[in-house]
Amino acid sequence: MTALLLASAARAQEPAPPSPAPDHGKVATDDATPAGAGTRELELGYLPSVTHHGGGRFERAAHAHVNAFSVTALYGVTGDLDLKVTGGFAHAMDRSDPSAATRGSGLTDLTVATRWRLLASARRALDVMLTTAVVAPIGHEAATGSLGLTQGFWSARNALVASKDWGRLTGNAELALTVPLGGGAGGFRSVTCANLAAGYAVLPWLQPLVEANYDLTRSATTAQRVAVTAGVNLAGSGGTRLLAGVQRAVWGRNVVESTSGLVAFKTGF
Repeated sequence: MTALLLASAARAQEPAPPSPAPDHGKVATDDATPAGAGTRELELGYLPSVTHHGGGRFERAAHAHVNAFSVTALYGVTGDLDLKVTGGFAHAMDRSDPSAATRGSGLTDLTVATRWRLLASARRALDVMLTTAVVAPIGHEAATGSLGLTQGFWSARNALVASKDWGRLTGNAELALTVPLGGGAGGFRSVTCANLAAGYAVLPWLQPLVEANYDLTRSATTAQRVAVTAGVNLAGSGGTRLLAGVQRAVWGRNVVESTSGLVAFKTGF
């Protein structure tokens, strides 16, 4: 009896194990936390978008919308390196040119990406990652009576991403550059993106999100856009996660006004 009481008291004095850090996933900003060696994940996404008539600094545009569906498979090659492949299907409607096709359906382009963590500091609760993605233009091409769903050229996107925790608060920062590979891009030269995101774990599984998004496109004309994103991250057991959010353009130059959404479900397999 005495031994049992002493063992019970010793266990009571042991510090409680630290609670796991909140999930770093955000809606429109990448995170810098790898999945882990041998981890396999599948993510199903729905990405609707709507183009508005415009006004102010936005370009005037006819109504257009896209309903896109994506499938992403991820494999954790090592503890710091992930490999990711994304493909999908979309249906688009665009009345910008009434004399041409206004609708199109088919496959979208294929994206192959690597995610390599450069820094992992447990003391600072900080991860830093380099991501590289290559887009292969395999999507549905424009044809008589059908809109195209491909960008029409190869491109590469490199991004430096950081994720940091402050207790229940998580923050992500992303700086990315997209450039064409080879020919076929016309006047397109590059896209620079800068994203900042924050989430607060109200509950271990519930994390409201807010993000600020900026992109600069250099082509025949230079286009800029500022958007805000609001969403939620619902984390489950075994790496299961549901992300949902809405992004709205709030300022733009030489670009149309748009609203887009995301609903993505991730699970291990």
